[in-house]
Amino acid sequence: MSITEVAKAAGVSTATVSRVLNELPGVRDDTIQRVRTAVAALNYHPRRSRRGRPGEPGFVKRETGNIAVLALGETRDWLQLPVMASVVAGIQRAAGDFGYRLILDEVPNPDRPISLLQGRQCDGAIVFLTGKLPVSSYAPILSELRGRTPTVWVMGMEMTVGGVDHVTPDNIGTGYIACSYLHDKKCERLAYLTENPEWAFLRLRGQAFLNAAFDSGNPATSYIVTTNPLIAESFGKHVVSAPTLDELVSIIAKSKVRPDGIFAANDATTSRLYPLLLKNKIRPGRDVTIVSCDNEEIRLSAMVPRPASIDIGVEEIGFRAVVRLRARMERPTGLPLVIQVAPRLVLPAA
Repeated sequence: MSITEVAKAAGVSTATVSRVLNELPGVRDDTIQRVRTAVAALNYHPRRSRRGRPGEPGFVKRETGNIAVLALGETRDWLQLPVMASVVAGIQRAAGDFGYRLILDEVPNPDRPISLLQGRQCDGAIVFLTGKLPVSSYAPILSELRGRTPTVWVMGMEMTVGGVDHVTPDNIGTGYIACSYLHDKKCERLAYLTENPEWAFLRLRGQAFLNAAFDSGNPATSYIVTTNPLIAESFGKHVVSAPTLDELVSIIAKSKVRPDGIFAANDATTSRLYPLLLKNKIRPGRDVTIVSCDNEEIRLSAMVPRPASIDIGVEEIGFRAVVRLRARMERPTGLPLVIQVAPRLVLPAA
């Protein structure tokens, strides 16, 4: 049981559950009651923190014992997405092991002051930059946070900006794994498909796949959901775009030479892609081989046949983010690091 399950049962955001559990202000009485009812019904018990003592291995001096977990940008319950919830689970596990209490918050407008940090209620912050934030905003946002508290950026693409440490999946390695899998399946007409080409890390994931296909002597085509010609151009010469996924799949179905191997950017997209392929009389697993990404059991279990998916190690990413934040709180100076977690291919059971 996790905090995200409580949030779903209560019909509120993960951040709201966190505020209720930590007895923070700003939550209506009826919402507090709904959260408490969900906690009792689900028999949810937050993991207890182990408080270390000076002289013990791994002890880090702390003022509040709190770590903020912040989702910045247009969140729309970002922390409750299955892949992000798994990152939060890793953060929770590490926080419990190292004696910290987590306070989760969603900040739709990162230009406004963040109350948790203004009031110095936390010893450090782990930050998600949500997909719709432009890359150009990363540096000023992270630099501002670093000026207030030790900060670690988690997830996203392989880069460090704003002077903060970054713990991230290996998106480039993910693209190469997907291409290798489709080649092993004897696919000759490869494609990368995404509904969110504006997300920087998904562009990187796709471009790595396209590079791998090019290096193999078999260039791939990108199929993307967008109406923005500049985004389409970023995917190179072989790109097909449409306003919706439904229209995009229709284009694929009508193509004289359609792909026989598709790398879908993530499991969320793959779950919507399957019924649209069937609607257009394209059978996954027979007419086209699909490899997905994120290894989200809740989505993959509903797909027949179940596709291969790449596990990007999200819970490990969350755990390592806390480890890195502890090191940064202990030694505030020094060059920022990028820490990548290696992906692995997960095949469907035979």
